[in-house]
Amino acid sequence: MEADDGEESTSNATAPPPKKRKRVKRKRKNADDEEYAENKSFANKINEKFGPSKGSKQKDETPMFEVRNGKASIKNSGNHRLTVNRTLETHMNKMFQWEEEPDAIESAYICALCHENGIKRELFGPYYITNTSIKHWPTFLAKKPNVKKEAKFELWFHGACVLWAPNIHLHGSQLTNLEHQMDTFWSQNCVVCKKNGAAISVPSKKNTFVHYPCALNKGYKLNEHTLSCNS
Repeated sequence: MEADDGEESTSNATAPPPKKRKRVKRKRKNADDEEYAENKSFANKINEKFGPSKGSKQKDETPMFEVRNGKASIKNSGNHRLTVNRTLETHMNKMFQWEEEPDAIESAYICALCHENGIKRELFGPYYITNTSIKHWPTFLAKKPNVKKEAKFELWFHGACVLWAPNIHLHGSQLTNLEHQMDTFWSQNCVVCKKNGAAISVPSKKNTFVHYPCALNKGYKLNEHTLSCNS
């Protein structure tokens, strides 16, 4: 009987409840899904920026000969044409962009020729010359530095003022011959306003110069960097 009682007690013993398993697999799957979505989004952005343009039918990867009307020509791949076009676009953007010189001597935001600010007319720049090339320092633009150390000096111009100045031409985004001509202009005073920076010569009077806006206000007729009086 004792043995039977022991067997009965053993069989009727309550088993401990099973432990809940952590859903590691599900969490891992969610993490993988998020990482996949992230990578896919990044890949799409890269493809949009560097891949073939939308709607492009030129998906061929190899160059080939193409014969039309009895004439053979080389047909480049779509990627080749895309690369050439983007290279040209990059060079054009560089050509029409200016690079700011962080260590340059800061100039007042006024025209380096006519002394007027950009309220009435837009100023273009900055353009740069070296401060050591300046003998007639433009105090209306900036205080002359005490240290004779070579540095860039920034300049701003009205479009009409600088393009009417002799021996200065626009090449891409750069103005040529500024280094020499600006010092010459700053040595010349305007016959109208008496301020320096006058670039346009008056042919009827020797060593007489005028600013572009001063010439307009006086009614002078401009003709190839020189002027004459209308009266």
